[in-house]
Order: sequence, then C-alpha cells, then structure tokens
Amino acid sequence: MSNAVLFSVIIPVYNSEATIRRCVESVVISLERVTNDYEIICIDDGSTDNSLALLNEIASANAKICVVHQENAGAATARNKGLELSNGEYIAFNDSDDEWLENHF
Repeated sequence: MSNAVLFSVIIPVYNSEATIRRCVESVVISLERVTNDYEIICIDDGSTDNSLALLNEIASANAKICVVHQENAGAATARNKGLELSNGEYIAFNDSDDEWLENHF
C-alpha cells in the first residue's frame, strides 16, 4: 500500500485459521465506525495451515487489506515487517486470535 492513511493495523499471523476471519472482521468493523481512512496489513509468518488462503480470500473482498507472506521468523519480525510497509499516521497492532470490540476507538 502506497498512500498515506490515518490508521494502519498490523496483524502478525501464524497458524490462525480458526480465528483469523473473525479477527480481521472485528478490526474492520471497529475502524469503519470512526473512519474509512485505514489499512490492515496481515503478515503471514510461514503458516502451515489454511491461514494464508483465508487471508487472501478476505483481502480479495476488501482493498484496504494487504497480505504479505514471509518465511517463519517469529511475531516480532512479522510486526517489524508490517511497520516497514505501513503508511498510517497512527499504528495499531492486533494478534490474530484477538477481536476488537465495535467501540474499540
């Protein structure tokens, strides 16, 4: 993603096929209650389950979601990769097994 946005949310993902859809959906709902000026950067950290395919499916329905795949290097490396790619004035992180409440902001 190349244009500046208000919010960047970075989600490191590793073998999260059971939770990733609800995680991303909750972030989208929470953000869209306050702004449409956002990006969500999901860094797949070498998942061996169906996480990457699910992320690609989710991203195909929302152009504000970017999916990046990397070899497994750990959550900190995935977060740092997300920071490198982010364009947000404000940065937030979410774990792939967490959900945001609608009034998160």
